[in-house]
Amino acid sequence: MEWMRSVRVACVIALTTTSAVAFAKPKVKTYPQSCNQVWAAVKTATSSPHYNFAQLDDSQKKGLVSTGNNLTGKRYLDITLTSPTPETCDVAVGGVFSGFAHDDKGDLFGRIEEAMKAPSPSTAPPATQPTK
Repeated sequence: MEWMRSVRVACVIALTTTSAVAFAKPKVKTYPQSCNQVWAAVKTATSSPHYNFAQLDDSQKKGLVSTGNNLTGKRYLDITLTSPTPETCDVAVGGVFSGFAHDDKGDLFGRIEEAMKAPSPSTAPPATQPTK
């Protein structure tokens, strides 16, 4: 009978630790811009210092970024852009962990939105040359 109790406890522990993976769904946001514009913002948002590394595939508009360290734990986020219409872009960010201490998906979406608000080099006013 004691071994049955041990088996039950082991099952509960296993289900508890793996349930976060089962419920970790990608978070999706739709932007009213083309995926080319959003992808440029994703590339800006995933640069240092917020992410340890970023593997971005320009042709497929997909990527993988890493955040965290040995103390807080390394966490990976995968990014996928799809275009339901030519004028809109769906950004899906998936990752296993997002909890009370870290909101990795929300942080990444916030950085993407900040990068989209910033003027791009093509829309920035030209620098003026000082006159002599």
